Amino acid sequence: MTEEEITHKAYTNGRVFIVRPFNIKTNRKDETIDFDKVDNELISPCIEALGLSGGTTGEFVQQGNIREDMFRELLAADLVIADISIHNANVFYELGIRHALRDRCTILIKADQHTDPGIFDLSTDRYMSYDLDNPSNSIDKLTDVVTSTLQSEGKDSPVFKLLPGLTNMDPDKVVIVPLKFREEVDQFTHDKNKDGLTSLRDNLVIGQPWERQGLRMIGNAQYELADFDQAIKTWEAIRNHNMFDTQANQRLATCYQKVGELVKSEHAAERALEGESDWDRAKTHALIGSNLKTRWILSWKEITDLNERQKSALKSPLLQQAYESYYSGFEQHRSHYYSGLNAVAMLSIQLELAKLQPETWTLDYASEAKSNLELEEKTLVLNKMINATELAIETSINNYNDTWAKISKADLMLLTCNNAEKVKHEYSKYLNVVPDFNKESLRRQIGLYKDLRLFDENIAGLDQII
Repeated sequence: MTEEEITHKAYTNGRVFIVRPFNIKTNRKDETIDFDKVDNELISPCIEALGLSGGTTGEFVQQGNIREDMFRELLAADLVIADISIHNANVFYELGIRHALRDRCTILIKADQHTDPGIFDLSTDRYMSYDLDNPSNSIDKLTDVVTSTLQSEGKDSPVFKLLPGLTNMDPDKVVIVPLKFREEVDQFTHDKNKDGLTSLRDNLVIGQPWERQGLRMIGNAQYELADFDQAIKTWEAIRNHNMFDTQANQRLATCYQKVGELVKSEHAAERALEGESDWDRAKTHALIGSNLKTRWILSWKEITDLNERQKSALKSPLLQQAYESYYSGFEQHRSHYYSGLNAVAMLSIQLELAKLQPETWTLDYASEAKSNLELEEKTLVLNKMINATELAIETSINNYNDTWAKISKADLMLLTCNNAEKVKHEYSKYLNVVPDFNKESLRRQIGLYKDLRLFDENIAGLDQII
């Protein structure tokens, strides 16, 4: 299956939930409307033509568990279509739940004649009118509305528009992925079977009610196995459902970077900044910092002369920009030790290079005294950052027994400790339980220090254990 086919299938198999009255109903003018006819001749043909899938509460009534399934669909559906042609209590109840749970992708439709007066609370909301006598005449119109809604970046929930501090509920918390599927993902991950994960994605997930949740499991597994090309396809399929999906954009920002697609990585990170928690925004600022750091390394990596390489690395504005982005992440959430650690690393590199290349450092300052003053101020900031980052790392270790936080403690010691043997010992305690992906990141960071001849004593001998 090609990438285009995967993307197309993921988009067209989105889940739709239809909120409408059933059978023939009478409005306040004693006029009758056949809502089953409207569904059969307008709504269902439209969603079928777009390759979407879904249903109504009528299916749940037959199964006998209407409320649980109805609430789950109202939250998890990629799109909700609500027919508000008459004053139907069930329709407005379900519509209210949807508006309270999700900020986007809810469409209101209404017959263009023989209908009840509008509801006051919805009087300012836009709706699509359809031809009641001949519903099929409005298929093209509804198709255009559905397509534009799924592609829209704007919010259509009046609740979220008027209360901007609200956050969307997470559908992953209510959609259950079958046990057999979860076990297969775990087994393929354990066996490092990248082809197995790809096959599972292409043949079993697409079109299932738990499609997006299953794709997340596969995407995370592919990411863990550093199968970045396939992980990109998986996370792009997830993002086709919601272009502002925070996790998808964060994963894509990293994966794009790993394959050298830095512009796409930056765009994904910018979308991820729409994340609705301080923690998400901290992660995204760190991703942006990582992109800037990659660009910074590329700006001097090919210079063979060490002295010129150090000068180029110090002069590049990308060094300061990367530090500032990591620092912004740490400001967003003081427990996000990854941002703090990388801010410490970038600032430490800058100060070490300034000591090695003092003439280059002073180029941006009117006098040597001002450049020295800037060094002193940055050193004070660094010491504060070290203390705050150490606290964040220790908190994560003590509260969550976070293995990567333990490795980060060693990373911080590498930058701050004068005892090389102690640094080596700290790394050796935990490296046997760290995934290969994280070890590779550690190797790249140590390689960076080697390329610039920084922290030589503390990195000596680490190659033997990493």
